[in-house]
Amino acid sequence: MPDAAANKFVGRIRMRHFSRGDTLVSFGAGGSDVFLLCDGPLLAKRFSASGQEFGYRRIPVHGYFGEIAALDGGPRSASVVALGEARVGVIAAADFRALVADHPAIAAALLADLASRVRELSDRLFAASTVSLPGRVAAEVTRMALAAGVVGDGGIVPDLPTHAELAAIVGGQRETVTRAFNRLVDAGIVARQGRSLVIRRFEALLAQTGD
Repeated sequence: MPDAAANKFVGRIRMRHFSRGDTLVSFGAGGSDVFLLCDGPLLAKRFSASGQEFGYRRIPVHGYFGEIAALDGGPRSASVVALGEARVGVIAAADFRALVADHPAIAAALLADLASRVRELSDRLFAASTVSLPGRVAAEVTRMALAAGVVGDGGIVPDLPTHAELAAIVGGQRETVTRAFNRLVDAGIVARQGRSLVIRRFEALLAQTGD
């Protein structure tokens, strides 16, 4: 964006702070603001009728959400909750749509990102029907590793989700996810390092994703 346009856009952003457990948006609710995550961990999720939690994805720092409602005018497609202290910028839907309409490069980037998420959700839907829970845990760890730029042995995945959060993402119970995760540790495929994870045997991790 040209500097003048960027400065004008930044001037329309409202900053907000959230604490762990706060809900930023709720599934099915109205509202069409778009949110830019400046700092902090967030999880997009929904609940089944029985109350089971299903996580869609962790929203990365410098990521965004709320764009679906801003684009189609429908209700929120998921709830987003803070997993810790978070700082976000809030943009009105009209300003967001103007940004996309006025800057083709931003529109192209938005379309590419939405397409990648469709692919990811399609892969997860397929895995939920055909892959065991240990395989889904390995696949999610692999996805996090690739997102962190890890493509070989010795790479580190920072800010690992809790087992409860991981269970929500892969669609399982926390206890079962803990057992599957411990299998990876016991096999020497990964190792814990505080809240981070060391990938010791990347190819072996990939081999676990199809179980």
